[in-house]
Amino acid sequence: MANRYYLYLQILTASRVFIAAILAAVFVSYGVSAWTILAAAVLGGMAELTDLFDGMMARKYDLTSDFGKFFDPYTDSIARLIMFFALAQVGLVPLWLPAFMALRDVSVSYIRLFAMKSNVVMSSRMSGKVKAWAQAVGFFLLLFIGLLGRFELDVAFLVPYVALIILLITLWSLIDYAVYLFALVKKSDEHLS
Repeated sequence: MANRYYLYLQILTASRVFIAAILAAVFVSYGVSAWTILAAAVLGGMAELTDLFDGMMARKYDLTSDFGKFFDPYTDSIARLIMFFALAQVGLVPLWLPAFMALRDVSVSYIRLFAMKSNVVMSSRMSGKVKAWAQAVGFFLLLFIGLLGRFELDVAFLVPYVALIILLITLWSLIDYAVYLFALVKKSDEHLS
């Protein structure tokens, strides 16, 4: 029975990438309109809920695994990048934001790989969770700004501010991971000496 739940959990985790891809396809196929923004909000909400529910399911059924510890953040990253690049494609966010988000996620992945190579276990950081929440909330704020623009309420001047806040929190998370890695490696080196 546990194997079936484990399989369901991985399917749920993977589903957010496919949901994000559908979101991107809606924007690319139909452009920006009130209905595509609303569809993106529903799909984005579904993607974020899968992130919430897969964690709850893993804890409830004691299905946490080393694979899940890597697969969950991987799918989070890919889904959010797809969603933000879709926003950039239709002009709802500047391209530099998802590009920097990608840089952060790749950098953190390499930081974790370096930690593993140095025999250091690197757990998730609170800054990563705060970054995820900031990106999720920012995504919906950007959609809302875009929706208001469809009804001739021009609040597009807010987009750079929302993007900058997301960028700064994302940058803080990258720095936090890097500093944490250096502290762990230094501690490990001192312990081996």
